[in-house]
Amino acid sequence: MTLNRPFSCLLLCLAIAAGSWCESTHAQERERLISPIRSGVQPTMIFPGGAYAPTNLVLVEVIEFKHAGVSVTPGKPFRADEDWLTNLTVRVKNISDRPLPHISMSFGLPEAKFVKDGRQYSMGLTLAHKVGARMKENDREMKAVMPGEEVELFCLNCSLEFREIANRTGVTSITLVNSGGDVSVFFEDGGRWMGSNLQIRAAAKPNP
Repeated sequence: MTLNRPFSCLLLCLAIAAGSWCESTHAQERERLISPIRSGVQPTMIFPGGAYAPTNLVLVEVIEFKHAGVSVTPGKPFRADEDWLTNLTVRVKNISDRPLPHISMSFGLPEAKFVKDGRQYSMGLTLAHKVGARMKENDREMKAVMPGEEVELFCLNCSLEFREIANRTGVTSITLVNSGGDVSVFFEDGGRWMGSNLQIRAAAKPNP
């Protein structure tokens, strides 16, 4: 069958556009890394009013890191696009005997540096589950995490956090996050538990 010239040109244009879109999408993807580090934070219980004390108490267990629903292993690079941090989640479990209203996990962003009063600082990122916030997958309101329950921590205010990072540091593309296993639990009475160097319960499957 012989194609007429206008139709042939249309097919050619569509093929070129599709190829350009694929190349653009592929170009946005690059290697990302969650780098495990040893945290300098000491496990601490902070009581209402501000008093604090070292503790051996562990309230939360870290189970798994995921990107866009796929398991990723800290220390092993994986490919992702520029919005990868918005799709980064950490699954944790409440191993305490009380409901936990607010759980957060902190990460360092060593590429996002700024200088203030002659000293250099690095920005950070927080993934969280918080009573009253909205769940990412179904927009339902989050509830307290009950004993034995597992939840996904994710970036609740990514657009705001990334805007602040860009404004302070000029960095708009992040390829590396540092994880010291730093998890905090905030209680309704104003108390807080800070855990550090929490290990993943079961290593994720190797990245393909």
